[in-house]
Amino acid sequence: MTIPKKPTRQRTSSPKKPPEAAKPVAQPAAAKTGGRPERKGPSEEAIAETILRLVAARGASKTVCPSEVARDLAGPQPEAWSPLMQPVRRVAVRMTKAGEVAILRKGKPVEDPDDFRGIYRLGAVSATSDDTDAD
Repeated sequence: MTIPKKPTRQRTSSPKKPPEAAKPVAQPAAAKTGGRPERKGPSEEAIAETILRLVAARGASKTVCPSEVARDLAGPQPEAWSPLMQPVRRVAVRMTKAGEVAILRKGKPVEDPDDFRGIYRLGAVSATSDDTDAD
């Protein structure tokens, strides 16, 4: 018994569009962020205002944990405030460079706000100026 061959289709080439005619396709928000959906969180201004408010309320000799800032903005649930930790850090670094707050590690101001690791706290600038004058 012989198996009959399937008829083959003739391939026709479609005319290619010139490069000028190709229109850019708008990418969805998830494609722009590496596959993650875009998050809408508090603005940097709102984060900065919260940092200043909490540091001022705490007093000159006390400090604020960055997670307190995130919790104040997003609420007590970890899945809500945890994603704000990096934005809080970015704003704190910017504010430290501007002289608005101090980033403290082990009670001392960090030397380079762009390059510090580990646990840190935020304090008023006036509270740390006495420590730096003693050098």
